[in-house]
Amino acid sequence: MGKIHINKNTVQETLIIPLYARKLGNEFFPHILQDPYVDKITSQLDYDFSILDKKKYSFAWKFGSLEGILRSKDILCEMQEYLSCHPDASIVNMGCGLDQTPLLKDNGKMKLYNIDRDDVIAIRNGILPRNDREVNIAADLNSDNWIERLDASRGIFLFAIGVFMYFKEEDVRRIILKVKDAFPHGCLVFDTVGKLAIKILMKKTLKQMGIYGINGMFYCNNPLKDLTWDKDSNVSVRKYLTGYVDLKQEGVPPHLRISAKWSGNQFFQDKITPRSS
Repeated sequence: MGKIHINKNTVQETLIIPLYARKLGNEFFPHILQDPYVDKITSQLDYDFSILDKKKYSFAWKFGSLEGILRSKDILCEMQEYLSCHPDASIVNMGCGLDQTPLLKDNGKMKLYNIDRDDVIAIRNGILPRNDREVNIAADLNSDNWIERLDASRGIFLFAIGVFMYFKEEDVRRIILKVKDAFPHGCLVFDTVGKLAIKILMKKTLKQMGIYGINGMFYCNNPLKDLTWDKDSNVSVRKYLTGYVDLKQEGVPPHLRISAKWSGNQFFQDKITPRSS
């Protein structure tokens, strides 16, 4: 089978950013988290990674790779906590791209749903084999049809990694409230970034890669305040760069630890659960 082409300078190319960050994470920070899928995935894509390879030792990509694996590590911590009480739950990867994070801690019982746009799911179907507990759904998160296909009978944990920053604020609010209404006893975890992080990191990265056509750029400076859209939900927030992992203990270089601490107020892991839980 030939390699699958990724269209450059399009929204589709944004899936390369977290993918490449995880690839560098394997190289720079293997002791924090190893993604055994990423090298095989990149080898099956028709995409010129040499341009990114030339910049991989830059501060931007080293910090970006650290940020990327910490974000995945944090999601796994939240997922495992939920599965400890609901081992047969459904795990929903919203805006999955080519991410395989849930499989890194598959308990052998959970059911996994991967949701993304038609073109992305077509790529997943072409290069990533599924087990019998895994379902790929081609859908726009702004639509309702994907929610109707999820089984929440044994619990449901939904998450979005590096997704909502590409949406408009009104879309993020609508999606979150829609999920909350559909699964009032479920758990939703997602990351948000502050305005400065959007300006410095995301817009700079997108510009350097020549990616255009991003209509949104959602940011959140105070998640506890900004995400309280419903009185029946409980919002909890942790800094995902420093809130789950001891960076010094994990051997992260001092300059990256300082940067993570300095920028901690720009990177958040947000969790929405029923207020009664």
